[in-house]
Amino acid sequence: MKKYIYILIFIPFLTLSCDYSPIYSKKVNYNFLIEKIEFDGDAEINNLIDKKLKKYQKIKSEKKVSILSSSSYNKVSQSKNLSGKTTNYLVIIEITFRIKKANDLNTLKFKEEFLIKNFSNKFEESNLEKIKKENTVDLIINRLISQISLM
Repeated sequence: MKKYIYILIFIPFLTLSCDYSPIYSKKVNYNFLIEKIEFDGDAEINNLIDKKLKKYQKIKSEKKVSILSSSSYNKVSQSKNLSGKTTNYLVIIEITFRIKKANDLNTLKFKEEFLIKNFSNKFEESNLEKIKKENTVDLIINRLISQISLM
């Protein structure tokens, strides 16, 4: 009986004393300001990029950055069944960022590919495609921000 009491007292101390915190929960102060963003290419991807980068335009900093974004979106038939109907699509998203910081000009290229199954319900297929596109752009923007902060 004493063992159970000790265990009941000991377990809460272990769980409450650990300093768990999610990796991305901490707010990081970025030391740059996105002064100007120009877009070229696919309008939907450019809108997603613009939404993600808006918060970096409000930061007060002396290090100013200008970005020129060029994006492309391709949806290619990857595989077909015996009747010739497409069963899978390969979606390719390419984004090139030209970053001007003071007198330096850097170019970053990101390319992501993913497969989408051809659904009979086109509404579900377009929703899945939209979600995948948003997640991919989010991943690319996170990489971009980490690269800019390292410059």
